[in-house]
Amino acid sequence: MKILAQKYIPYAENASKKIGNNAVFIVDKDEHYYFISDKFKLFGYDDIPQNDSSEIQDYPLKRRIHPDDLAMKELIDEKICEFLSSLPIEEQVQYKYIYNYRGMASDGTYGRVTNEVQRLEVTDDNYLALGIIEIAPDQSENLPVRVQIKHCITGEIIPIKIEEETLLRLLPREKEIPHLPLKVFSSKEIAEKALHQHLHSE
Repeated sequence: MKILAQKYIPYAENASKKIGNNAVFIVDKDEHYYFISDKFKLFGYDDIPQNDSSEIQDYPLKRRIHPDDLAMKELIDEKICEFLSSLPIEEQVQYKYIYNYRGMASDGTYGRVTNEVQRLEVTDDNYLALGIIEIAPDQSENLPVRVQIKHCITGEIIPIKIEEETLLRLLPREKEIPHLPLKVFSSKEIAEKALHQHLHSE
C-alpha cells in the first residue's frame, strides 16, 4: 500500500494547504498512516512525525478521541465496512462517510469534530482512504457519535443502524436521552429520504 499511497500524497499535501484549518490524512484498513498533515497541531497533536519517517505508519492518531466515542466509532466502522464490502470494488470509492464525535484539544478538553473519510483505492484485502478532520460547527454537549454514509454522485444517504441494546451497553450514561437511537441511526429525515430514494429507484 505504501507504493500506492505515493501517488495520492501530493494531492493530500495540496488539499491540506488549501482547505483552511482542516487536518488531512491518508490511512489504510489496518490503520497504517501514509500521510498526516501538520495542521493536526491545531487539535493538540504536538508530536506528529515527519511523513518520511518510520514512525508515521503506526502513529496512534485515534488516541485523542473521547474513549466513549471511540468505542462507538469502532462499532460504526464495522457496520460501514460490512456495507462497503458488499459492493463491487469500483463502487466502494463512490461513498464517503462522515462522523461527528468528541476529540481532545491541546488543553485537555473535548470538542466536537467532523471527520470525513473516502476510499481512494480498494484492493482484494485492503483499501487506501483519505480523511479530513475539522472543528464541528455544532459544539452541543451530550450528543452521541453521529455518522452518515453518502454516495458522492447521487447524494443518497445510507442510514447506519445499531441495535439499542448495544447502544445502552456502550453508552450507559446516555440512557436518559430518549432520542439517542434516532441520533445514532441518523435522523428520521435522513432515513425517510433514503427510503424515498430507494422506492423511486426501482
